[in-house]
Amino acid sequence: MKERSRNPATKKIARERIEILFDQAKRAFGAHPERSNRYVELARRIAMRQRIRIDREYRRQFCHHCYTFLVPGKNMRVRVHRSSVVVTCHACNKKTRYRVVRPLVQST
Repeated sequence: MKERSRNPATKKIARERIEILFDQAKRAFGAHPERSNRYVELARRIAMRQRIRIDREYRRQFCHHCYTFLVPGKNMRVRVHRSSVVVTCHACNKKTRYRVVRPLVQST
């Protein structure tokens, strides 16, 4: 197995590549949805190899059960239930809940 690089510059490059892959996935989804899923798979593999977290904005763009690239209205359903957003993937019918925290309102 290839040894992981300890250079912090490689982590920066990995983050840039993950960003590029998610951008490509967004562009390719209309014509080639399976290609978008492949881009997500590659981005996850880069993140795992470099041991970095995928940013929140990108983490919420794919199903964490089947790793399908998600587009609202096309292959996912979004519902608001109490204090959370419920995302249903149409590929595997799994539900993911994201908690919504209300900002504190300060009275003046």
